[in-house]
Amino acid sequence: MKKFILTCFLVSIYLYGSAQSKVAESPPGQDLFYRPGLYAGNRPAELAVLDTEAEFHGQESESSSAQQEVVLIYGEIINPDSLGSLTIIFSEGFLPEGEAMVDSTLLVQLDHGTFFDGVLDPRVQKFQTHIPVESDYARLMFKIGERTVFKDMLVFPGDSIKVGIDLQQFSVVFDGPQAFWFEVQYTLHRALIANQFSQARVLLENDRDELLDQKDFRAQLELQESVFGSRIAIYEFGKDGLDLELSLLMDSSINRIPGWLVLQTFHKHIPEERFRLLQSQLIGSYYAEHLATFRQYHHGMPLALGDSLSASHAKQVLPELLAKLDKDLKTSLQLGLSPGALDLAREWIYSEKILREEPLEVLIAEKYASPIEEKILYSAFLKIAETSQLSSDTWKVYQNYLEGSSVEKEFNVLKSTFEPGNYLAKATFHDLNGKKLVLEDFTGKPTLLYFYFSGCTHSGNYFRNYLQPFYREMGDKLGLQVIAVSVDNDSDLWKSQLSTYSSKEIVNLNFPNERAADWLRQYRVYGYPRSMLLDKEGKVLSYILDGKDYSEFSSNIISLLKNQHTNENQIVH
Repeated sequence: MKKFILTCFLVSIYLYGSAQSKVAESPPGQDLFYRPGLYAGNRPAELAVLDTEAEFHGQESESSSAQQEVVLIYGEIINPDSLGSLTIIFSEGFLPEGEAMVDSTLLVQLDHGTFFDGVLDPRVQKFQTHIPVESDYARLMFKIGERTVFKDMLVFPGDSIKVGIDLQQFSVVFDGPQAFWFEVQYTLHRALIANQFSQARVLLENDRDELLDQKDFRAQLELQESVFGSRIAIYEFGKDGLDLELSLLMDSSINRIPGWLVLQTFHKHIPEERFRLLQSQLIGSYYAEHLATFRQYHHGMPLALGDSLSASHAKQVLPELLAKLDKDLKTSLQLGLSPGALDLAREWIYSEKILREEPLEVLIAEKYASPIEEKILYSAFLKIAETSQLSSDTWKVYQNYLEGSSVEKEFNVLKSTFEPGNYLAKATFHDLNGKKLVLEDFTGKPTLLYFYFSGCTHSGNYFRNYLQPFYREMGDKLGLQVIAVSVDNDSDLWKSQLSTYSSKEIVNLNFPNERAADWLRQYRVYGYPRSMLLDKEGKVLSYILDGKDYSEFSSNIISLLKNQHTNENQIVH
């Protein structure tokens, strides 16, 4: 699943680095003593670790359908402060960048124990569900409210797992046939977090000295060097920051990949195919992350800042770097088609594009075969759909490549979603007074929808430098209304920051991300700000409004509205 992060771009880049529940009553006339944790039928923890064959082959689900088609999950949870509902998010059909072709969210129904089911603690609620898996494997995430319990757990058809969540003691434990498989992944995830925690936090700047010369920043940094605690390392785009990434990417010592040595300790305890898949994931995701940093911040950012010398240096070292990473990519793909391997395949081809003038789709088709080819092609197309208005030529080019492929269905759904002239999917908003409104309430005038979140500096600049001037200059002339849609989950924050990111001279609506996630995902609204243009009937003229400067931005909107008006007249005549 594509991770829903409110994205806003800045010049400085920071990287990596209680309700009372019903009590389960004893049988009438009995006064039993219960002590949590006593061995009473379940295997002790030390046996759970040693008896690995039993972990994977000892138990079978009562449901024969679970053998090949579903994942069976049983769980118990202690949630003393009622932090929110338990949801399970599962994804299949993986693409690069955490994208999945199938994303589903299950709101879990919790029940109290009945004593004879073994749930004796009155604080505990239980649940049981099964999840259909049609692909080779799927990915699970457990959330309580907006808090993630665990994520990126890979499961296979026929797996069965018991999950114990105790939010009072902040513990998560596993049992059942796939307990050890989950323990391995949970431990790996913790090892990756521990590695980030132990490393200096990396801050990328255009000019380090310019930053440190402000106020007493240099003195603060030097003082912190003598204090026990975390560290911050400040590097510059395209200079020592490039050298750092290059040293990490060119290092062939596989043992330095975070989590690698931890994984080796579990080798004999998990099936070989699953072990290899985790190896593929670690290798692919590690090199993909650092190559993306190299490409975006040490070639792309210097170009954007006018530092052609640094960008040229990055381009010069790229051939040797890609030759080395091509071997790492082949290793990762040979081990398994993991999400991490796909990430590296995508980043490799995006970096290759810097060196070659051919269209991206040509490079992808030249480098990869099915099923990798269509996954990378579709991922590249999704990125285009997120950042620019798609032309009919672009649709045709990618349709030719993806027709008959494993992603053809998803491509056609996307095409129908982004077809100009469609109505947007139904959605409910709230205005500043809490009144519920729908898009149909605003028909009668052409409408510009502006999506943002409070805290995004780029959204504030976009509104002040583009939207507000355009509305004041052309709003009445074009009969245009501008509607600012905040995706803030906190309505008080939205209202308090309104003057920074919008204005009361236009319509202001709230569309909380936690409630609107599916709608926003449908239209690929992942980065902010984002604007759409609708005609007076509410039909979409453009899903993305862009322009390299105010003049082009203004011209694009006027042109869209004039073309639409011309088409209406042609239909009338």
